[in-house]
Amino acid sequence: MITSLMLDPNALLKPLNGYIVEDLTNADIAATGAIAASILGDLAAPVLKMLSVAGDSADDISLEFFPDPDDESTPGTLIFWPATRTSLKSSYDDAYQAEYSLRLAVFLSERDDSDVIYPAGFSMVLKLNESACELVKNLPPAVFERLEFQMKGGPLPGGFEFLDDSEHIPVLPNMRRQFLKAITRAHSVTAKKRSKEFEAVMVHYIWDNTEPQAHFEAVLSTLATLFVAIHHQSKL
Repeated sequence: MITSLMLDPNALLKPLNGYIVEDLTNADIAATGAIAASILGDLAAPVLKMLSVAGDSADDISLEFFPDPDDESTPGTLIFWPATRTSLKSSYDDAYQAEYSLRLAVFLSERDDSDVIYPAGFSMVLKLNESACELVKNLPPAVFERLEFQMKGGPLPGGFEFLDDSEHIPVLPNMRRQFLKAITRAHSVTAKKRSKEFEAVMVHYIWDNTEPQAHFEAVLSTLATLFVAIHHQSKL
């Protein structure tokens, strides 16, 4: 399920042109937070279409933008998660404690110490907690094979990988094998830390205008398809 919606990430990001994190005033911080919320709001409807498959609606999927005024570079996150209660306190707790979620954020341009300016862009994350990892392991291999086939024919997206500070695990090629490797590693790290909280598996991609535009929608559609496959698997 990769249906082109002709998304233009450059057009979405255009309102952020001229804003650089290191130059922001308090008024700019408020403005860029509102702009980020608007951009992700514009992205919400196309993503919901991606999450609606074979006549199914996305009525049992929650979504909400959560602002983060304390993070000037990434002022908020749009989260999609299964519409089940995981807390009794708030939708924020529901979203952040969900067993699986799709998270989209906008980050602003930044300037490094050499005065090089890095462009604004999007961060996309599919986060899987322990039970979701078991659902992934039970997905038919054809799910991964189809997604991988649809990515072929050109250069694969650079930096499409499992978010990990200690080990580089790319998603492609051999997507299913790479997922299993990342899941095994997450269990190992959790056991090593003797932590009660599972070391979540996070599939991550960063897009800015140095990346091919086609990769933006291809990766987003892939993450949305995986979210839907896990969502359906959870109902079996």
